[in-house]
Amino acid sequence: MMKMIFVDAENIGLKELEKVNATIIDKVFVFSKVESIKRVCEQQLFLCLSDYPSSSNQADFYIIAYLSRILTSLPKSQVKNVEFYLYTNDTSLIDAFEFQCALFGAKTSIIKTKDDTVVPIHPKTHVELVFEALHQPRPLNDKLQKQLGLTKADFCRAITSLNKANKITRSPSNKKHWVQKTA
Repeated sequence: MMKMIFVDAENIGLKELEKVNATIIDKVFVFSKVESIKRVCEQQLFLCLSDYPSSSNQADFYIIAYLSRILTSLPKSQVKNVEFYLYTNDTSLIDAFEFQCALFGAKTSIIKTKDDTVVPIHPKTHVELVFEALHQPRPLNDKLQKQLGLTKADFCRAITSLNKANKITRSPSNKKHWVQKTA
């Protein structure tokens, strides 16, 4: 399976960038304006993207725009053959990345870096966890949120994502319950 690796180098830094392990068939997109990072990208044959404005969160916006561009240009049959990786510690960027991938049914892996160790976050996205929990009608309440081990913010974002993607609906038998939408 091919990997498309997005690296928020402004967030994780040069040391963690050097740890990214990619094969020759993988695509690595590094987002940074730092010269030393650009040099490492050139040596590793990574694509360094730095043509975004130099203000707060601009790299994050560009990462999501670039991801969206790739997802919309790939045929649906090929999306299943690609895994999208994101290296960052930015939780807002992680949520946006997972949301975009979920809209297209793309496989994702989020790599958070801390203290020079790579720690994968939850193997399933927040959206996937909530979606799977709604295989039968359930209320979207604090009990479900706690059962899934999600923060209130992550739980709400997942519900919003699923609703906008038209993947869940109110149960016909009880309007206070939600369930996966069937075709």
